[in-house]
Amino acid sequence: MRMSRQSWQGALVSEERSFASASDASAIQAVTPSDIFSWERPTEQLTQQSPRIPAENRWLALAGRVVDLKAELDGDLHIALKGATGDKPGIVIAEVPAKPQWCEIRKTVFGWTHTRFPLHIRSKRTLTLAEPPVVTVIGKAFFDINHAPKDGSNRRKYLPGYAVWEIHPVMRIDPAP
Repeated sequence: MRMSRQSWQGALVSEERSFASASDASAIQAVTPSDIFSWERPTEQLTQQSPRIPAENRWLALAGRVVDLKAELDGDLHIALKGATGDKPGIVIAEVPAKPQWCEIRKTVFGWTHTRFPLHIRSKRTLTLAEPPVVTVIGKAFFDINHAPKDGSNRRKYLPGYAVWEIHPVMRIDPAP
């Protein structure tokens, strides 16, 4: 199935089916934020209309400590993860969409905060973490070209300590073992 980088999120049913077939642990690669931070940019020339590339179709289990949490204007939650010990460089965003099938995951994420509802978002909002948890998020890699610098490197334009590669969408969150 070919989907543009903007519209692939509309095909989340196929993502969920794909996730169900990836329930075999051998189909999911364990990574850390520093692993992803060290990745190169894709060799493919990506545009807003590009479909997901092969590197974006593998399942990953990203383990790390939550260091920042934001509610975006569109309702998506951006979870920033750093290595659990904090001694290696790199922070990776894991994105939880604002769709009904992510309600349980969103409840878990909001459970890390003292957020009161209803939550009104007029602009990007940083949520205060009660205690930064160490978790494993499972989802697919996604090179978010909206945050890539002109050279296409894996460092965000305005946050060079953050990777452009993300986990998007998050399909499961587990507490760290």
